[in-house]
Amino acid sequence: MLKKYIREFISQVIRKLHNFGISFRRAQNIDVQIGRLKSIKDLNVRLRSTEKLVNEYPKHPKAHLELVHCLHYLSDSRVFEQMNKYTVILEDWLVDTRLGELNIEFIWPGMVTGSFGNLYAVDSLLRANKYHLRPVKKLFLLLPEDTKPRNSTLFSYFEPYINVIRDKETIQAMRDLELSLTLPLGIGLPMNNICPSLDISANMLEVERIKLGMEDSLFYLDERHRDRGRKELKTLGLPDDAWYVTLHVRESGYRGETKENTTENFRNANPLDYLQACEAVTKAGGWVFRMGDPSMTPLPKMPQVFDYAHMEMRSEFMDVFLGATCRFLIGTASGFLDLPRYFGVPRIITNCTRSVDYFGMVEKDLYLPRLLQHQKNFEYLSFEEYMSPPVSIFVTDKQIFKEGLQWVENSPKELEEVTIQMLERTNNNVPLKSDDDLQQRFKAIAEKCGQKYGGHSIKGLAPVCHEFLHKHVNLLG
Repeated sequence: MLKKYIREFISQVIRKLHNFGISFRRAQNIDVQIGRLKSIKDLNVRLRSTEKLVNEYPKHPKAHLELVHCLHYLSDSRVFEQMNKYTVILEDWLVDTRLGELNIEFIWPGMVTGSFGNLYAVDSLLRANKYHLRPVKKLFLLLPEDTKPRNSTLFSYFEPYINVIRDKETIQAMRDLELSLTLPLGIGLPMNNICPSLDISANMLEVERIKLGMEDSLFYLDERHRDRGRKELKTLGLPDDAWYVTLHVRESGYRGETKENTTENFRNANPLDYLQACEAVTKAGGWVFRMGDPSMTPLPKMPQVFDYAHMEMRSEFMDVFLGATCRFLIGTASGFLDLPRYFGVPRIITNCTRSVDYFGMVEKDLYLPRLLQHQKNFEYLSFEEYMSPPVSIFVTDKQIFKEGLQWVENSPKELEEVTIQMLERTNNNVPLKSDDDLQQRFKAIAEKCGQKYGGHSIKGLAPVCHEFLHKHVNLLG
């Protein structure tokens, strides 16, 4: 019945297109020019060429979106203003072409088949629709039958909200329409004539969720998945009442990276620095599952610590089950960081150099920044400098070093302290402590800095690790 409904709907769409007098060509001139721009390796040259394209097509959203991408790769603060401008141009274009009357939009397949963390943007899209912060349109995803999602189990939770088209003939019929109506989820979320970046939009969504009094989890674990996961845990000897924490520390082994060729060491950390944090969990009576893949540094054998990344039971299903049912996650800036959030599980975000990520955190999370300091005199950036663009949005090691900066990794002691604090926060018998003066001052700085990402109203939500903030009180200004 669903397939029949989708076929009938698509037929209606195609008839409307003919009525509008709209015809698409596979390679419109602007698409050809954008394709050439993407082949330019020098980002500054590419930026100048893209600015010329915008002048040539001032009313076409594709030209403005390409400029957004260029500014993003350069960590140029103008990107936020350009994102909002793109959205206004897009809305006008949808009216002029009458494509807006179709009331549909597409999700780029790479959001599902690419990096694990790409679904973070789809999560935000679904939440924005749920909280009525944007016009709700029919969502389509063109996913050929021979194309596999990055994690099929996780995708099964998203799929009911999306019209997934797998039939080749139907995909072919909708391909040109997809090129014009695909959401720019890799970089931002269009919402009512604005397009905040992903972490800023996540903050706005969380503020609205709290206002509406809605549940913080987007999904609930299917009972069949819960039963299956429990059976797997029994094979490891875990008692029925066992609780556990997941640990995910990004390293350079993913996607063929090595320590020599990676451009994203600012996202990586040493898993051996987290052993004291693991001991804090096990001393409190819990267990630890170290998540990841076999390319990661093995952990030494420790009581009640499973190096799951190197275990035979490792699977797509167990990745989801453990992330959805753990007491909390100790994580770094990686794709797995977002999985527990989909199911309302608290997270500790550690060794995070790119401070814009803070705005994607919620009240139940805990933040342990990876501070930046000047290479010459080793002076730390103040929290205001640290949380302001462009420093906060650097996307490569090279950009950080070019500014004469270096990061300071969280120490094993700091990682242990933040873990102990989260153990206290997630103890149902202990009420959460209200923010002290230092936390309030930090959040005030975060909210002030948040205005620099497009002028949107931002709320400081997650607290910083108590001991860490007191240690660096001078950075509050």
